[in-house]
Amino acid sequence: MEWVSQITTVVAEMVLPGLAGQWLDQRWGTEFIGLLGFALGLTVGIWHLLAMTRARNAGSSKERIESGGTTKQRETPGSSTGAGTE
Repeated sequence: MEWVSQITTVVAEMVLPGLAGQWLDQRWGTEFIGLLGFALGLTVGIWHLLAMTRARNAGSSKERIESGGTTKQRETPGSSTGAGTE
């Protein structure tokens, strides 16, 4: 359920600045603040997604190091493990 709250947060970060900008456009009679809000929201949302991805990848690497175990990596087509079996 943690991922649901993270997705909701990112969506809110992307949409709310644009909606606030549209409200300001209507209130002040401008036409550009909504666009700036959506651009800002998109930028912040993508930045947050990248930060979450980096944190998750760092956490999984740290867990592997702390456990002292090795993980078996899935082979992808065209990758070479040097084993030469099959």
